[in-house]
Amino acid sequence: MSASETIHTPEYNVTGQDYHDRRHFRYTGPPLIDIHAHVMRPRNFDKPDVIVEDNVNQARMMLDVAAEFGISRTYTMCPVEDIPLLRDAFGDRLGFNGVINKKKDEPDEEAYRLLDRYLEQGVEILKFWAAPRGRERGLFVDAPWRIEVARRARAAGLRIIMVHVADPDVWFEKVYTDAARYGTKAEQYPPFCRMIERFPDLIWIAAHMGGDPEHPDHLEELLERYPNLYFDTSAAKWQIREVSARRDAIRALICRHPTRFLYGSDLVTRPGLVREHYVSRYWCQRTLWESAWEGPSPIQDPDFTPSEDGPSTPMLRGLALPVEVLTQVYRTNALRLLQ
Repeated sequence: MSASETIHTPEYNVTGQDYHDRRHFRYTGPPLIDIHAHVMRPRNFDKPDVIVEDNVNQARMMLDVAAEFGISRTYTMCPVEDIPLLRDAFGDRLGFNGVINKKKDEPDEEAYRLLDRYLEQGVEILKFWAAPRGRERGLFVDAPWRIEVARRARAAGLRIIMVHVADPDVWFEKVYTDAARYGTKAEQYPPFCRMIERFPDLIWIAAHMGGDPEHPDHLEELLERYPNLYFDTSAAKWQIREVSARRDAIRALICRHPTRFLYGSDLVTRPGLVREHYVSRYWCQRTLWESAWEGPSPIQDPDFTPSEDGPSTPMLRGLALPVEVLTQVYRTNALRLLQ
C-alpha cells in the first residue's frame, strides 16, 4: 500500500469497536448526572469573539448523545457570556460551573468581577484550574485572590468548588520534567489541602479522580483526612489507561467510599467533531465503571507507550461496580451535594 493509499484511522475508534453493542451495560437505574463537561459556543481561538459555526450545533449533538447514554443533566464549564444562550437552548439539560481564572498581570478585582457575573447567572459550582502548567500564570489553588473568591462565594451561598489539582504521572515524566518550574506531582497537593482545611464548610471536588488515579492509596488517604472532599471520574483516556491498570485497587476504593465519587465525562464541544467522538467517550466511560468488559481501548491515547508485542492502545478493563454503588456515583451523590 502506498502512502497515498494509507487508511486513516479515526481517533475515536482505532480498534473498529461496534459502539452499538451495549449488552455489557448493567446499569438500568435513574438517569446519570455528568458533573464535569465543557459545553460551549464554538469559537475560533485566534479570534475569540468570532463564532465560527452555529452557536448550538455541537452542544446539541453532544447532549443528544449524552441522552442516548442515559445522561439527563450535564454540568458545563463555559464562559459566562455563553450561559444565557445555552440555558435558553437546553433548559434543565445543563447546569453551570463558573471557572475563575485571571491573567497574571490582571488585578485581583478582575477575578472578583468574574465571580459576580457567574453568581448573577446562578452557577451552582465554581472551578479553580490549578494544573502545573498554570503556575507561571499564578494559578495556584491557594493564591490570595482565590482565597478571597472562596470567601465571597461562601458568603453568597455557593457551597461547591471543583479543583483541577494535578495531571497524569506520564506528563511529569515527559512534559513537566523541570521540577523547579512545574513542581513535582507530590508538590501539587499541599496548596489544595490548605484550601480544604481553610474552608471545611465548603464541598471540594477534585477533578479527574483527584488528579491521581495512578495512586489509589493517596486518594484513600485524602478521603479519610477530609470528609468534605469528593472525586469525579472525568477524562476518559486518562481513566481508561490508569484505572484499568489498577482495576482491583480502584474498585475496592470506590466500594469502600461509594458516597464520595461523582460521574464526570470531561467531554468538550469543539468545531469539527463528529458524533462518534462523543459516542466513543460515553461508551468507554460506562464500559469502564459498570461492566466486566476487557479489550484494547478504542480511543487513541498519545500518552500511552505500547510494548513491542502489546496493543497499540491501553487495555480497558471494566470494574463491574455493584449496581448500588453505580447508582450513587452516577446520580444520587450529585443530587445530594447540589440540593
